[in-house]
Amino acid sequence: MENVTEATTKTYEKVKTLESSETDLETKEPGGNNKESRIKSRSPASKNLQKWLVRIGVLLFIGFIAITAIWLINRPARVDLIQPKQATITETITSSGRVGGTTETNVGSQSQGIVQKLFVKEGDDVVGGQPLALIKNDVAEAQILQAQASVNTARSQLAQVSRGALASDIDAVYEQVRQANAQVEQQRAAINQAEQNVAQARSQLSQFEAERDLAKKNLERSASLVKDGIVAQVEYDQALTNFRVADKRVESQSRAIELAQAGVRSAQASLKSAQANVGTQNARLRTIQTGARHEDVTVARQRVAETEHALRVAQQQAGNASVFAPFPGKVTKINSETGQTVGSQGVLTLVSVEPEIRLDVDESNISSLKIGQEAVISSGAFAESSFQGTVSELGAAVDQARGTIVIKVIPNNTPEWLRPGQTVNVNIITGKDVSRLLVPENALTRAGDETVVFVIEDGKVAQRAVVTRPPTKEGVPVISGLAVEDLIIADAANVKVGDRVEAS
Repeated sequence: MENVTEATTKTYEKVKTLESSETDLETKEPGGNNKESRIKSRSPASKNLQKWLVRIGVLLFIGFIAITAIWLINRPARVDLIQPKQATITETITSSGRVGGTTETNVGSQSQGIVQKLFVKEGDDVVGGQPLALIKNDVAEAQILQAQASVNTARSQLAQVSRGALASDIDAVYEQVRQANAQVEQQRAAINQAEQNVAQARSQLSQFEAERDLAKKNLERSASLVKDGIVAQVEYDQALTNFRVADKRVESQSRAIELAQAGVRSAQASLKSAQANVGTQNARLRTIQTGARHEDVTVARQRVAETEHALRVAQQQAGNASVFAPFPGKVTKINSETGQTVGSQGVLTLVSVEPEIRLDVDESNISSLKIGQEAVISSGAFAESSFQGTVSELGAAVDQARGTIVIKVIPNNTPEWLRPGQTVNVNIITGKDVSRLLVPENALTRAGDETVVFVIEDGKVAQRAVVTRPPTKEGVPVISGLAVEDLIIADAANVKVGDRVEAS
């Protein structure tokens, strides 16, 4: 390349010299004879030679430019090479977690009903066995009254069976049988009425739901129009108010349906009791008519025992309407306010006093996680107050959609600022004083499902798969795929596999 350049330069200089000489010959006029003699001395051969030398010089110059361009295009790119650095580090897995309790539950009662009283509010700390709420259960109260009436009836029957029958007694029993039958019919009518109430309430609920859906559509339309500036904000506010009113009506009507259904159940229980009473009165009538027998007395006594047992069971079930704290903890949410029906979420949510932090960790870290590992917990709101914890549980299954596993960490010393539901940062220490090879993060890149670095092989870029750990302040730890003497390209973003490169 240097020889070509030198020859081209010399040729170009000769051409310039010839051109300069010709110019001098044409313009120099020291004397008329000298000029004429020199012009005549130039031959046609020298002129042709001069033209060919010019052409050759131009061709050589163009060739030089082309060769130079090709060399510049194909010249290998210069890259910086670095060696992995051997260092002793502490390896951690970092993730954000949510504070909860080792035990969390929705507290309610075995029987359904309406919250009559609430003895706590959100944020209260409670102890085990502390009263939390009182549930009003009309069905349970009706069952107690019916059971008490059955006990009284059974005792009266026992007293009557134990003595001889009187005419007045027979007449009285006939009247009781008639009243019992009338009561059965009355309860059947009550059931029909209660079922009609349920049907009407459901019909009303459907209407309210339709109104709510219409109000929701109007709200969405108003939101779009007010966004485009077509209608005023006041129209959107009115649509929002209408939607909230319609939604409250649906909620209130749902509770009304639940109350109506409770009325149906109460009437059905009363019907069963009335039917049982009819059977009892008929049996009593037969007993009186035939006279007392030893077997009848025994049956009457058993009947008394059965009704008394049923009364005790009804009283116990009514006692379940009082809600107590199953364990010490903090009330984090009230699910049913006073006057509301207790739903599937119970009356309130209770979180135990022993906190627990749950965090999602990528499944690729499972091999590095163990129960009992130390963790450092911190919060952005309390940056200067971190505390220690311990891994207490590894999730039994991997979330297939997210590719993560749930880890539970128990704080060793709980700070006062820690609250249920709070988001915290968790660094799980997976290894202390571990010797690792460290490389800069910009020397790594992804190729499909692998992490790779770039090396030079036969003057071209080649990739090498490596296995890494989460990055540290000093660099990214590499646990396999590299040796300390290997040289890798420092910046993986500026090259690709197959590029021609050379070390700078």
